[in-house]
Amino acid sequence: MRPIWFLLVLAPACGDASPASSDASAPDAAADVVATADAGGDADAAQNGGTLASKYPGDVGIQSDPAVVWTENFEEGAVASVTSRYDSHANPPGLSLESDVPAKSSGKQSGRMTASGDGANATDLYKSLSPGWDEWYVRWYAKYEPGAITWHHVGVWFGGYDPAIPYPNPQAGLKPSGDDRFSISIEPVFDVGSGAARFDTYDYWMQMHSWMDQPSGNTAYYGNAVVHQNSFTVDEGQWVCLEVHAKLNASASSGQGAVLEVWKNDALVRRFDDAGPMGYWIKDKFCPQGADGAECTDYPAPFDTVLDLQQRSTTSLKLNAFWPQNYITQSGTTAWVEYDDMVIATSRIGCLQ
Repeated sequence: MRPIWFLLVLAPACGDASPASSDASAPDAAADVVATADAGGDADAAQNGGTLASKYPGDVGIQSDPAVVWTENFEEGAVASVTSRYDSHANPPGLSLESDVPAKSSGKQSGRMTASGDGANATDLYKSLSPGWDEWYVRWYAKYEPGAITWHHVGVWFGGYDPAIPYPNPQAGLKPSGDDRFSISIEPVFDVGSGAARFDTYDYWMQMHSWMDQPSGNTAYYGNAVVHQNSFTVDEGQWVCLEVHAKLNASASSGQGAVLEVWKNDALVRRFDDAGPMGYWIKDKFCPQGADGAECTDYPAPFDTVLDLQQRSTTSLKLNAFWPQNYITQSGTTAWVEYDDMVIATSRIGCLQ
């Protein structure tokens, strides 16, 4: 994992037809068949026309909706205009504005982050958002360079710090205590380097598990994967729409009421809540019912527990950090990822309409 980066601030771009990137204020189960799991009131929002995207075709005007916390669409026209909106950023020469955009986007540009195991390892943007929230939906589009690339941490991370800080501090190898930090991310995790990588979570929170049988030292904890679906593919060379819903535990004493949901291209990949799904732990991997990744199926065990989503032991720890990045450490590897139409909101966003 990378060291702490002390960086500057990025800004989104505004095209004639697309909404400007914005910083908007907002108020404070078994899932054997993943795509049809019961996701509560928001699970069917895309089909029911209840998403923010359905209200704002092409995302035009979405930044003005009271549910929206932050947007980034890279329509600013210059890299410096993008970075000026963020609290920190790494490697501005590695960020370029490209004419490649997702289908149905109203914009003309995306943000391409290039990183290298032989040069600048990290290209990123980091935003600290206030006052802090207990629930976020985070939607973004990503396109990964095709090829058998050894991705390291290349995806969108978000979460919270208490107190809030103006730079990312992931503290790789260390388990959060519950009153300091947590992070949620979707990035290529499995089959990396094959040209057919799979997404999964890479999450840090107070109830995470270690890869060690007996955790010790400052390298005992690295991000936990909890999805394990062979269909959750990166689809290198294609735009994919990803969305994550995180609802934090309301009580400081347990994870009751917490929710984690993941969508790809508006199809529900997985939902976790108090009801399930049931699963089991293999060291730092939680294998829920319905998981078909070999990292789970090669190690069968009874489905005897639910995922403990207690992210915090104090309600002063909030969602307040947003960190899209490309971090590559493999020697001989230089690769890009493009991001576009990124939105943080307090209600379901959905893919571009």
